[in-house]
Amino acid sequence: MTLSFGHAPFISPFTTQTLTLAVPVNILTRIGDPNFDTLQAVHSAGDDLIRLLIDPTTGTLPNVVLFPDQIHQLSAFIFSSQEGSLPGIGTTLLPAELSDDQCCQESKMAIASVLTSHVTELFNLSDKPFCTVEALSLIMHYLAASLFPNASTLNDIGVILCGLGSGGMVTNLHGEQTSAREVARLYYEKGLQLDPSHPHLLSNLGSLLKDAGHMTGAIGIFNHALAYHPELDIALVNMANTLRDMGRYAEAIPYYERAISVNPGFADAYCGLCQATNAVCYWNGRGTWMQKAIELCEKQLSDFQDQTTTTSLLSTQSRDDWMAVVRNARSGQLSPLEENAWKARFGYFLQADLSRSREEAGFLIRLIEWYQTRIQHSLYLKAYGRVYHTHHANMTCSYEKMTIPNSGLISAVKGSKLPVILPFHTFTLPLTARTTRLIAHMNALHTSFTAFAHLGKHLSVHPAPPPPFHGRINVGYVSSDFTDHPLTHLMKSVFTMHDKKRFNVYLYATSPTDGSSYREYYERQTDFDFNDVSSWSISRIIERIMQDQIHIRWCDYLVCDPIVCPPDLFVQVCAARRRSPDAGLSNETTPDVGVPVNEGSDPASLDNEWIYTECPIYMPHTYFATDHKQAYSSHSSKVGMTSTCWLDELQRRDQLRATIFPDLPKDVFIFANFNQVIFWTWLRILSRVQRSILWLLRFPAAGETNLLQIATAWAGPEVASRIRFTDVAPKEVHVNRCCVADLVLDTAECSAHTIASDVLWSGTPIIACLWPSHRHKMASRVSASLAYATGLGKQMVVHSREEYEERAVALASAHWTFTVESLSVGLNGGEAALVAEGSELQNLRQYLFFTRETMPLFDTRRWVGNLEKGFIAAWKRWVDGSQFRVGYDDEGAIVVRDDDDMPG
Repeated sequence: MTLSFGHAPFISPFTTQTLTLAVPVNILTRIGDPNFDTLQAVHSAGDDLIRLLIDPTTGTLPNVVLFPDQIHQLSAFIFSSQEGSLPGIGTTLLPAELSDDQCCQESKMAIASVLTSHVTELFNLSDKPFCTVEALSLIMHYLAASLFPNASTLNDIGVILCGLGSGGMVTNLHGEQTSAREVARLYYEKGLQLDPSHPHLLSNLGSLLKDAGHMTGAIGIFNHALAYHPELDIALVNMANTLRDMGRYAEAIPYYERAISVNPGFADAYCGLCQATNAVCYWNGRGTWMQKAIELCEKQLSDFQDQTTTTSLLSTQSRDDWMAVVRNARSGQLSPLEENAWKARFGYFLQADLSRSREEAGFLIRLIEWYQTRIQHSLYLKAYGRVYHTHHANMTCSYEKMTIPNSGLISAVKGSKLPVILPFHTFTLPLTARTTRLIAHMNALHTSFTAFAHLGKHLSVHPAPPPPFHGRINVGYVSSDFTDHPLTHLMKSVFTMHDKKRFNVYLYATSPTDGSSYREYYERQTDFDFNDVSSWSISRIIERIMQDQIHIRWCDYLVCDPIVCPPDLFVQVCAARRRSPDAGLSNETTPDVGVPVNEGSDPASLDNEWIYTECPIYMPHTYFATDHKQAYSSHSSKVGMTSTCWLDELQRRDQLRATIFPDLPKDVFIFANFNQVIFWTWLRILSRVQRSILWLLRFPAAGETNLLQIATAWAGPEVASRIRFTDVAPKEVHVNRCCVADLVLDTAECSAHTIASDVLWSGTPIIACLWPSHRHKMASRVSASLAYATGLGKQMVVHSREEYEERAVALASAHWTFTVESLSVGLNGGEAALVAEGSELQNLRQYLFFTRETMPLFDTRRWVGNLEKGFIAAWKRWVDGSQFRVGYDDEGAIVVRDDDDMPG
């Protein structure tokens, strides 16, 4: 019998070696021997044994993950000389009315309670704790469950194991690797065998099932929990979250509302309620719920619980030791500016102030990432020099992966709960720049922490790929959206349009096939290398990417344009602009950005003026890729003479209009939007333009009833009667019918993306928002970027709610109804003369229709060529090291110039 009790727990090899060789008695060979007093042996060894067991990389004892079938043997092995009974529990002087068994059970129950309830007090008794609170608590709960198995203790063990993240990997009886979360599920199931109605066991098991994608099973568990405990707030929210994630928003709302009524301070319930009600346009009380969710999230952010520790991490080394690590990453070269900055950073954490341990964990994660990138770059230069490409086929240097110093400290970091508002949800909420930045920052830290924990204690630096052979850069696209998804609708042709003389393209699909024609397209293509890695482990995916020698996969750049991401919102640009021109710096002497902490460029700083930590690759025209020119070539405006082509398009539009709205007179103006927001402004526009309707989608269907009720309450039944709904259509039909609208109204908080490109391709003008109040939100400015890429940005972009309303009313009021019938020519007709002048809106439509084949917005090949310029510049900046420094002359940005835009 070994310490693993038949399994392979999360214990490092040196621990086993210590227990075998480094103590006076070989504990491992004697455990379970009834003649051996394990407890006495451990006590005799004292702190010497603890010091030997401490992991030198973390300065703490390791976490131990045991399976439920192991812990019931624990007391028998630890207290083998007492036949599994605790020392001090006698059986000779018992009250007559108590049986031996009853007395032991009550004693064990009392001791188990003491073990689990006084962990923090025990932890605080030590001046220098040898383990984390979680590690000590886990051991105490194991022992308590061994002495007195009960549902609550088993639930607590499951919760603690889930908190270990994916780092606690163990081997099951079948020799398969499994995570601490999977072991937690076994504890929940074991607990439910003891108490089938235990509320938290049911709720926690349901959450694990939901996270694993077993939605139906999770709902069954939550229903079971709520049948026993109808006011259990966590079960109510978990049920609501599951329904929401299944797209059943209307069903989720009552559960969120019940949870709030039970627990008015439950942040997750408010945030979930905002998302669900927004999805179905149920806005009663929406302002209150939204504001409450934002307040609770900002409170979380003010506490700054990125990742937490119970001991000081950096104090395991001196400041000089940490500075040696930094100098090593920079090949021993630090400028005086860099030297002082790094000393200040380490000094900030090495002061006797444990309150900074929360920030310290985040700093450590960022430091490891920084070290990885700098060492990788340093190794590349040592192996190849400052070489951008090569003509030698086998120019590969075989240097070994380097272990990152002190990376084992990650195991002492506790993964904390993320903010209740996730990055994707910031699109639709009125948040400040700092709040949005912090939400993204904390999620990024959590993702890195999870990856590091999964890869183990001894993280290493992978070698960089060799220089591009014959200048061909290997580009890797990693995505879960190589399916019937908007990304595919927009970028399908991008991957085949790369210049094959300069790029080799690799796609890595992290989601399985959905059986769609889109996925089949990727799978049968020969212009790029497509890999379905959906069933692969993270390590295997990394190894494949390394094998493919990918050069452009991930860098510190954000592909964007100046409209969606104004330059002054990038921290590196701000830093470059703040630098004194008298500093005497050049591109070579500009300092490495390092890992800012307690500084203006720290993501957690109080600065509310910037949002992006990356540097931009600024695309000309727009960052947004489209595929309409290739995907919908049957709608081409090139065919036929100008007059005939235009008249054919007008007749096609009239026929579609009559099909969708057969009862609508031809002089009724059609406003449209396919994402229902800023509803009050739309109602005002309808009330001012009497002969008009608003065309919306049933997306989801539950939104129709709610919107009509709101419209009636806010604007009266007559205006409400002019709101028309249609079902969501297949992609081809949707793009085809977009031309039916006279004018499409954009949304401000999160503007149209794919839909805006669909609408503009159809020839329908839009009113796009570019409001100063939303300049820090990229998602709010995409439609404006697309509008400018058509060449008509000034005519279609507005800068305030008032201008938005006035522009819509003006375009609709001056609209000239233009029908084919009035010209007596149709799809089969001959020559006809177009009327020389029309309304401004009609002129916009005609311009969009005739120039869509050549305008930058829909020129995919031109867009790909510009993206390639950005990739080439990014690779060169990585090789020469300027990526790691705030640019002196370019402010850290790559600005791509379009060949066709350049003067003669």
